[in-house]
Amino acid sequence: MAVLFAVVAILMIPMYKSDREDMYNFRTMSFDWQTNPRDHLVPFDPSYTDYNVLLDGHTHTTISDGRLTPEQLVDYSIAQGCNAIIVSDHNTVKGGLRAEEYAKSKYANKIVVIPGMEYSNCRIHMNFININTTVTAGNSEFPSDDDIRLAIGRVHELGGLVIVNHIPWSNRTLDRLKAPRLLNHPSIQSLIDWGVDGFEVINQETFDMPTYQHMLALNSTATRQTTGTPTPLIFMTGSDVHKPTSAYSWTVLRARLFTKDAIMEEIANARTSFLFDPAGNRANIVPDYSTLYLALSPLSELAEYFESFYDRYQGQYSFHGSHCQRDIVDFHKLSIVCFVAYFVLGAVIFEIIHRLLGYIARRAHNAYSAHNMANTHTSDTLE
Repeated sequence: MAVLFAVVAILMIPMYKSDREDMYNFRTMSFDWQTNPRDHLVPFDPSYTDYNVLLDGHTHTTISDGRLTPEQLVDYSIAQGCNAIIVSDHNTVKGGLRAEEYAKSKYANKIVVIPGMEYSNCRIHMNFININTTVTAGNSEFPSDDDIRLAIGRVHELGGLVIVNHIPWSNRTLDRLKAPRLLNHPSIQSLIDWGVDGFEVINQETFDMPTYQHMLALNSTATRQTTGTPTPLIFMTGSDVHKPTSAYSWTVLRARLFTKDAIMEEIANARTSFLFDPAGNRANIVPDYSTLYLALSPLSELAEYFESFYDRYQGQYSFHGSHCQRDIVDFHKLSIVCFVAYFVLGAVIFEIIHRLLGYIARRAHNAYSAHNMANTHTSDTLE
């Protein structure tokens, strides 16, 4: 029995992990509501009232690690009150190009899609926006400073902009690993010196106040060089959506025309503000459970028990086929010893009860047999 339990544990844990990944069926989701953040939010700059573009500056699709197809993402973004989005799948522009094609064919005057990619590795995540070609130059698991500068330069050659993403998320400490999520993240000033165009000051519900304050101070001296003219750094916000959830922020702009070029002109010249709701909106739906998940869960859920015997810390995924930190596996020896002890104790108790019931049954059978024999003997005597 012990060997059987060990085999079940080994087989169930991989099933549990894959089953958890696919527990919801996102492919059947549709979005039939319409959020209007203007109803209850005002721009962070209160004087910025005559905006006509509500932009989500950071999104993902199934082309990388998102749960919505590029087409679903466009539908979802409209439902969340956006009329422009930047599609920035990890290390590829394919999702953005596909979403742009879909938006042009179905929502030509309703939403503008700007293709891009999220330059993702173990040092930094940056959005490369308004590019049609995947930038591979300078992108590796652990890029050097020169690699990062090379990638930034390549984006500018393509006519795109570089926005540094979610610094608080990148620098957050992973407790058991005693290290930040991304290792050796460049400083804000280094990134500005290397030529980035701006920073994501809101990611999901997190407002990066230190970066925002730093940018305000720098923008008073207009340190960013674009086409020979000093230009302020760009404030950007993004949902970083991987699966449907609440919307927290919208980058707002005053575009002279409702076109990608006009929107990019406003972004490039740092003429942005944003709406922010730290509580998030309530317009959302929960996907249905996957049929496969429901079919396998009676088996796969057993693995959750066996996973209590150890903790595995892999760190942040690098988006280059590995993880940024070495694996740490902690086995809970006391739990394993107690499991064996409980198993043995259970087997002993079962055997005692089994023997006791057998003994009682035999005594009852013998008593019944003796009673029958006595009755039979009495009957013979009377005859």
